[in-house]
Amino acid sequence: MFRATPKLLLVPAVALALTLGGCSSGGASNGSGAATGAVADSHLTQILKSKTVRIAVSSDSPGYGVMKSDGTHEGFDIDVANALGASLGAKVEFVTATNESRIPLLQTDKADAVIATFTASDARAQVVDMSEPYAASSTVFMVPAGSPIASYADLDGKSVATSRGSVGEQILKASFPNAKITGFNTTADSIQALKSGKVDALIENNAIVGGLVKKEPSAFQVLKGDPIKPALFSIGVKQGDQTWLNYLNNFLRNYNISGQNEASLQKWFGLSLPAFLAH
Repeated sequence: MFRATPKLLLVPAVALALTLGGCSSGGASNGSGAATGAVADSHLTQILKSKTVRIAVSSDSPGYGVMKSDGTHEGFDIDVANALGASLGAKVEFVTATNESRIPLLQTDKADAVIATFTASDARAQVVDMSEPYAASSTVFMVPAGSPIASYADLDGKSVATSRGSVGEQILKASFPNAKITGFNTTADSIQALKSGKVDALIENNAIVGGLVKKEPSAFQVLKGDPIKPALFSIGVKQGDQTWLNYLNNFLRNYNISGQNEASLQKWFGLSLPAFLAH
């Protein structure tokens, strides 16, 4: 019987090793190159180089984001944005956003991130990427003090102010088809419409409504009823930038654990951070 000598076994073994080594080397090189390219193209890399981060925020959402007469911004979302900038060692460049413009600003690279009461809905997650949540909310109705509207059923046939492209507008269309939707470009316009009597009610985020009622209890009241569509707020970014998204998630975890998020929520709304967000 023929016996393979050690020398004969060595030849195919060496050839096999060289073949596998060649494939392995080529594959690793390609993978590394692709990964390096992704990091180089990331918003994170660009921000660290430019020392500037462009953040789209609301300028007319009381408590969340408001532009003051001197051009500076303040609010709960603004605190998040400033903390993010500080973590990056970058100057924050605020980009004014409406509910309708938030997604286009990301898709056209006019903003690196959106921090503007951006509800993490499934529909939005199909066109932009969403970070882990940093706040929770629900939607409620506000009416003038002494209004004859006493329940959700009383909204039939009544005009309700809402911001175009908002969750409130979606809720009205889906759950209150008999209400008359009156859309406005900004939250401030919706609030003014209610103040001036142009509409019968307003639908908005519970913290915004709560802040307004707290500020002017003789002018407004929250319509009685269960909070509608509890929601989570996330930071929105352009799709496909996993490096940037990873950083934002890490930042938010540290922001929550540090107690800064809780302190800001207490400052602007007198609310506590939900337990599931605190850790």
